[in-house]
Amino acid sequence: MTATAGREAVRRLLLIVNPQAQRVNERRADDLERLLSARFDLKVVFTESRGHATDLARDATEMDVDGVAVFGGDGTVNEVVNSLARTDLPLAIIPGGGANVLPRSLGIPRDPWRAAAALMRAADLPPRRMPLGRADGRYFTCNCGVGFDAAIVRAVERHPEVKRRVGDWFFVWVGLRLFAMGYDRRHPRVHVAPGRDGSQWQHGVFFAIVQNVPPFTFLGRRALQVCPESSMDGGLDWLAMDRMSTVTILPVLLSAFSSSPRHTSNRHVTYRRDQEAVRIRCDRPMPFQADGEYVGERMELLVESVPDALSIIC
Repeated sequence: MTATAGREAVRRLLLIVNPQAQRVNERRADDLERLLSARFDLKVVFTESRGHATDLARDATEMDVDGVAVFGGDGTVNEVVNSLARTDLPLAIIPGGGANVLPRSLGIPRDPWRAAAALMRAADLPPRRMPLGRADGRYFTCNCGVGFDAAIVRAVERHPEVKRRVGDWFFVWVGLRLFAMGYDRRHPRVHVAPGRDGSQWQHGVFFAIVQNVPPFTFLGRRALQVCPESSMDGGLDWLAMDRMSTVTILPVLLSAFSSSPRHTSNRHVTYRRDQEAVRIRCDRPMPFQADGEYVGERMELLVESVPDALSIIC
């Protein structure tokens, strides 16, 4: 990440709170408001529906504020980022979700009060610039995927109350159920090519995962390193698999959870590092997720790395 030179300290802060996030409730939001009000000229707004955080953050770019803070999960952060991308208005994150991938990748404490204290200290320092990914015009901070992982996200989001109550383990249960009987593991319908021109296609894969920062996600305290060599200082890394049998998936999954993950020796895995762009095509509409949020079905995507796209306080 690179520093943003010449920007003054953050004094006026807009705090966007998602009351539906897993670790957010009214008492915590009130306590956080009191804490931050001692340091900032604070305005607090609450999201009311999916996509509302994008609108609130867009309004913030025209308000008299110095920064936008999010108290919510990865989905809320993604919505806000899609309004702040390629602007000078910095983002701060107070983790309120389950996985909280980006703040944990940045070293932001998981505890909201410690995260708020870190924000108050960092507000006097120049914010940093970090790269983003962009797929089909939508920015993402951590990852996007087409195929199996997106199908898991889609199924989980059909049960938001269970997701909020159970957390990470609900993703595991849904993934196992889909792998056993809910996802077509016989007919690969995804094709991937490095670069923008699509001249070298990897045909017939079951899913493609693209990472902007490590890790892919967390299960409790353990990181899942799908693209183990990804870095916030480089381009995009992506991984695809041309077989989805148990004997091929299990070693990759175990490696991804290990302390020294490596996938390059698996002949059914295609892994590319530090890419400026990647093209994805599908034989039929396939599920697509960005930062753990189901976006919809897509037949074709151009996924691009956008350097220095987001200003962030950390």
